[in-house]
Amino acid sequence: MPGSPAVHRALRAGSALSLVGLLTLTTALTATADPDPVYPSKAQVDRAKAAVTGAAGQIAALDAQYAAASAQLSQVQDQAAAAAEAYNGARLELQRRAAETTAAQKRAAAAEKVAEAASLEVRRYAAGVYQQGGSLGEIEAYLSSDGPQDLMDRATALEAVSDARARSVQEAQATSIVAATMKRQAADAQAAQTKAAASAQAARDAAQSQADQAQAAAVSIQKQQASLVTRMATLRKTSVALERQRQDGLAAAAAARAAAAEAARQARLAEERAAAARTAAAKKEAQRAAARAAAEAARQRAAAEAAQKAAEQNKPQPRPQPRPRPADPTPPPPPSTNGGVSAVLAYARAQIGKPYLWGAEGPDSFDCSGLTMRAWQQAGVNLSHYTGAQWGETTRVAISDLQPGDLVFYGSSGESSHHVGLYVGDDQMIEAPHAGADVRYASIYRSDLLPYGGRP
Repeated sequence: MPGSPAVHRALRAGSALSLVGLLTLTTALTATADPDPVYPSKAQVDRAKAAVTGAAGQIAALDAQYAAASAQLSQVQDQAAAAAEAYNGARLELQRRAAETTAAQKRAAAAEKVAEAASLEVRRYAAGVYQQGGSLGEIEAYLSSDGPQDLMDRATALEAVSDARARSVQEAQATSIVAATMKRQAADAQAAQTKAAASAQAARDAAQSQADQAQAAAVSIQKQQASLVTRMATLRKTSVALERQRQDGLAAAAAARAAAAEAARQARLAEERAAAARTAAAKKEAQRAAARAAAEAARQRAAAEAAQKAAEQNKPQPRPQPRPRPADPTPPPPPSTNGGVSAVLAYARAQIGKPYLWGAEGPDSFDCSGLTMRAWQQAGVNLSHYTGAQWGETTRVAISDLQPGDLVFYGSSGESSHHVGLYVGDDQMIEAPHAGADVRYASIYRSDLLPYGGRP
């Protein structure tokens, strides 16, 4: 049996299995005791770096796209607000034209009545002459006189009557001319009103079109931004909510930087104005000093000439006493502000959170000039519902000198300003901003802030 082939094969198989097991155990023990470190290859490192760099680049690009979309939306909203204020201006012009038409028509009707009365007087005179057979009645008055004195008396009376009738005819002619002029003025006023009505309707249509475009753009841009936020959340391995908060923070930081830059610009403008004022004051003071010196020199020359003349005549000459110098005129007091500013501010604060609606003036919604108009009505001050008109209805005040209740304007000029807010202090205002936003507090500093506000 031990020497059989089957036995030899079994022994060889067992030996082989034992050897494999031993080798496996030895390898396992060696790996546990002293593992060999596995280093990534250079290609793997480069790929990882490229992936990180690529993700960062994509995120930066998406951030830029999001900011550009926000800027585009802001521009569209500003254009819609400007169109709305243009409509407010056209509507105000129509109201003025309608009032002018009403007044012109009243004047024309009154003139027509006067002309009719004068014309009736002339017709009555003509009828009387006709009934008397022409001018025979006046001739008979001369023929039936009772003597020279009576004749002179009658002649004087007839001359007076003739003068009165002549004046009546002249008055009728004059009043007829006036009535015709008043009618033409009324017709012109009516034509101007019709034209203003067409302009107001066109402005209203344009404002509505801009508002519709802004709404469509807002929907499109918001969808685009939602997609961008989702992609950024995936790249940054965060949530959509966190990415939206991050974008809001980036926008707030950008707005703060822009406000700081505008504040610095306004400060430079204020300093330039102050420097110009100081230069002008110094120049004016130098001119006054020169004038005083010239007057003093002239006085001294006159005194010297008088003394010389007195000495020549051997007569004592009293020395002239110097005249007191006139005091410099005091600067005018600052313009007084209207009372009731606390009521103005309280009203504006009570509207916080109400929606913007172009052309609206409360109580449930407002546009920018509608809000400031209603706020100042609380202090008994009547402003027009139009930014350009409110600029003309207020007194200029530098941005650096603003007081609560003053108005701040935005645009290329005050007359064509497209936005207005109510200053409340600490560089803040209450405004009805644009479609899609509510009445709110906001910084006054924006790129198109005008360097002067308005004080009602």
